[in-house]
Amino acid sequence: MTDTQDLIKKLKLVAHPEGGHFSESFRDENNNVSLIYYMLQKNEWSHWHRLTKNETLHFYKGDPLTIFISNDGVDFTSVTIGEDDNFHYSVMANNWFAMKSTGKYSLIGCTVAPGFDYKDFELAPANWKPTNFNTNLS
Repeated sequence: MTDTQDLIKKLKLVAHPEGGHFSESFRDENNNVSLIYYMLQKNEWSHWHRLTKNETLHFYKGDPLTIFISNDGVDFTSVTIGEDDNFHYSVMANNWFAMKSTGKYSLIGCTVAPGFDYKDFELAPANWKPTNFNTNLS
């Protein structure tokens, strides 16, 4: 088995609607906070999406992860989390964002408070990207 196959099995990761694999690892009984494991492998990317809540991304293992963020649907910025970079980054509510591993895979954690609910999640249309986005995520 490869590292990624071992992690998928160990963490019980399943396919995520935005791309990649995930499993919920914690949610308190009042839904004040939720945490997931999330993994992107080479040639996978997290499609553009946004939440109505802030989401903090924590780097755990693998290669650095690049996060692309757009607050207006036109311009974008990027930040990388990983061992030689930031270990976490918070995406503010209502900002569009997409993610891509810089190598073989990236394993991160995602924390949402109050807890994640799919009614607070919007996945952009398949070919949507910020107007000035010039990076190939494929």
